[in-house]
Amino acid sequence: MRPLDGFIPVASPVGTAPDVPDLTDDAAAPVKGFASDTGVGPGEPIDFHISVAEPGTVTVEIYRVGDHDGERTVLLGASEPIAAVVQPEPVTDARSGLITCPWQASWRLNVPGDWKSGAYLAVLRAEGGANFVPFVVRRLRSSASWLVVVPFACYQAYNMYPFDGARGKNLYYGFDATGEHGEKGGQSSKLRAQSVSFQRPYELTGMPREAERVHDFIVWAERQGYDMEFATSADLNDGRIDPLAYKGLIFPGHDEYWSAGMRRTLVRAFDGGVSAVFLQANNVYWHIRYEGSTITCHKSRQDPVKNKRPGQTVMWRDLRLPEQELLGAQYVSVVKDDAPLVAANADHWFWQAAGVGEGEAFPGLVGGEADSVQAKYREADAAEFTILARSPYTDGAGGDRVQHTVLHRKPSGAWVFDAGTFYWPLALGREGFVDPRIEAATAALLARIAAGDGLASRSARRRAAFAAAVRREASPAAVSAKAKPVVKRVGRKVKHTLKRTS
Repeated sequence: MRPLDGFIPVASPVGTAPDVPDLTDDAAAPVKGFASDTGVGPGEPIDFHISVAEPGTVTVEIYRVGDHDGERTVLLGASEPIAAVVQPEPVTDARSGLITCPWQASWRLNVPGDWKSGAYLAVLRAEGGANFVPFVVRRLRSSASWLVVVPFACYQAYNMYPFDGARGKNLYYGFDATGEHGEKGGQSSKLRAQSVSFQRPYELTGMPREAERVHDFIVWAERQGYDMEFATSADLNDGRIDPLAYKGLIFPGHDEYWSAGMRRTLVRAFDGGVSAVFLQANNVYWHIRYEGSTITCHKSRQDPVKNKRPGQTVMWRDLRLPEQELLGAQYVSVVKDDAPLVAANADHWFWQAAGVGEGEAFPGLVGGEADSVQAKYREADAAEFTILARSPYTDGAGGDRVQHTVLHRKPSGAWVFDAGTFYWPLALGREGFVDPRIEAATAALLARIAAGDGLASRSARRRAAFAAAVRREASPAAVSAKAKPVVKRVGRKVKHTLKRTS
């Protein structure tokens, strides 16, 4: 099938909400599709792979997420009618559970050169229904203050396409004919996939499960007029991002799945005095491997890759690289019932900007999952460390827990904020949830970072990052990690000799 290239822009883009009906079963979807990549630059092509239940025509509408006259999206234009066909069934690898869709490209969009960086939604519209396909337009200008990273790795980890009660799998579950509790079409953790592919649609409406809270932040930030560029998890992994070109990196989503390449980029940012703002909870939790358009995460020591640094695809903390070493706090549990976020250290400039008093509560702000500072793991290397919230809540097992929101400063001057709850972005940009106090505190944080309260020049950031990398590679821990594969290949006698002479 030859991709078409007919895009008709609207005469004057107007904010509007796309009508995409809910689905309960992907097998009943009139149209499904996916993009050839999670991100694309202006002037570059992106292909859409589309399948329909019945042969016919499909129109692809393109929307941008942001603040548009009170709407969260604006319609930019649409394709000419596309002849669409029924594409082959998804293919499942019996060993890994990897599901891919061997679909031909149906339509190609050459992204106009004047499109702003941001989060975009294609809406595939066919007779009887519609479906979302998310993607990012990146510019990666060096003049923007902020780089917003959209967590497509986490989006895909949760994607259970085809959600049909029989075939779908993600990194958590697979469908079981009987289910773990005997129900038809139930989900079993024993049948989860070890690898997931971007070469498939997202389940049901096509909107990733975690995307709406990301959009809450984007809508708020555009309303405030922040100078932002956008990128994806893959951009972070593949080294397309120069983190030292920005004042700060913003991670607005639940960003649980991180590769070694993603983590290296973040560490390089911190070493150079570049700040990071994590607006949800449970970030940098699972170690993954990007393998082309595939993400692998065994979540166990059964991962056959044992010697390649940093190691197997297990929790980062099990690799002796706990996430709180980077973020200041880390995931502790799910939240059974939404609880108030309770302010602590209200004399700190973060809360003073919002006029918040000690112990002041933000109803329902702790929800989904929560982070806390955990004494048994290595703490963050911080020149300054502040717990901004201590919030009692009940975990999924009915136990008593305390959530923490934290802010710390690296020796390089980088600020690192961890909200420690899923619901922080709701208080910024979700109608009915917005809290002016959270807006004011978040704005104060971003203002301090944007003012350059760190290393003054980009050249200084680069010199500092290089020096830190050299120190890290020469450290005893790094040398030991490099030697481990060699040690394993030698006999026990030689291993003991190495220990005695070290």
